[in-house]
Amino acid sequence: MTAHMNIAASTKILVLSDDAAAASFMLDTFGSLSRYDVRHLSLKALGEKGRFDPTQFDLIVLDVDNGTLLQQPELFTFRTSYRDIPLVVVSEDLPDDMLRLLFRLNGNDWLKKPLERRALIDMISTHAPGTGASDSRVHAVVSAVGGAGASVIASSLAHVLAQPTKNSTPRIDLFDTDFCSGALGYYLNLVNDYDLKPVIANPSRVDLEFIDLVRKRHSGGFSLLSFKQPSVLLAPKGRELVLRMLDVAAFESDHTIVDVPYYDTPWKYEVLSSVNSICIVTEMTVPALSQAKDLFATLVRLRGSSEQIFIVINKYRAKLFGLGLRRQQTEKIFKEIPTHVIADDWDTLSEAVNRGVLPFQVNSRARFCSAVGKLGALVR
Repeated sequence: MTAHMNIAASTKILVLSDDAAAASFMLDTFGSLSRYDVRHLSLKALGEKGRFDPTQFDLIVLDVDNGTLLQQPELFTFRTSYRDIPLVVVSEDLPDDMLRLLFRLNGNDWLKKPLERRALIDMISTHAPGTGASDSRVHAVVSAVGGAGASVIASSLAHVLAQPTKNSTPRIDLFDTDFCSGALGYYLNLVNDYDLKPVIANPSRVDLEFIDLVRKRHSGGFSLLSFKQPSVLLAPKGRELVLRMLDVAAFESDHTIVDVPYYDTPWKYEVLSSVNSICIVTEMTVPALSQAKDLFATLVRLRGSSEQIFIVINKYRAKLFGLGLRRQQTEKIFKEIPTHVIADDWDTLSEAVNRGVLPFQVNSRARFCSAVGKLGALVR
């Protein structure tokens, strides 16, 4: 039993669905979260008296699929009899006449198929009694080029967001998705030797207890998930494993920072298209700035908006003379794109990396720490 299990009572969920794929997806999603106890029945159970007792459930998920079920009177009889039980509905995209019938159910929420794991978890956590709404936010720090320093920025951002406020102490997770190197584990002296291979073949094993088992606690106030497991990149279920770990970790965290490498992975753009904010980290060279601009354009297309996407120019060195790029020239390159400059602070960062500590622990007044603090205020 984990600490989370001790304080979170089990919420009983009934899934009513004739769509085998959707039902399996929902059972798998809810089953990964230990606070939920889920049962699945076919829709014909609605017309079978004594088949089940709806009052034993805290929430009902009704899958009306293409809407034909909405024309059956027993559905509305059932809803009238158990109107006090929260009901959420999932369906295909419905025509207007079907939507009017859907509103008559007086459900608490509706989600369109095909279902997405994060949206489903958010909806259930909002309406399941006793769980409250999920206010978790996920922030990606992604390298435009190798060696830009995104991992150090990500760990410092986790520390900034982990600072307690007057009313609470935030729960922060830092997730390193560079499985080739597991760099954050080495940077922070928290190398994780847990073997993920048995879990790669069966991602359904990932739940809250699993995450509690494999995460490392950092003195900076956050938890770290970082593994040097290159086989995850090539495994057929590697993408499913990573996305599931991220979902479960983010579910109970106030903020989750995802360190995303510059190279493509099977999950990279799926993560970047769904997070709350993105910091694209680059350097002050023409090739690096060009890569950052290209990545920015790609993400705008994926997300449909440039909102909460920031360009972070790291390791900036001001020069009085010479042919190096100047700040004014970057403003011409990025124009209206929000850019943030972090000055080069070799002494602080090199000592932090060599000692396996955060830059803050070397020099809390360093320019680097101040600049990351401003990023934290932007994404919080």
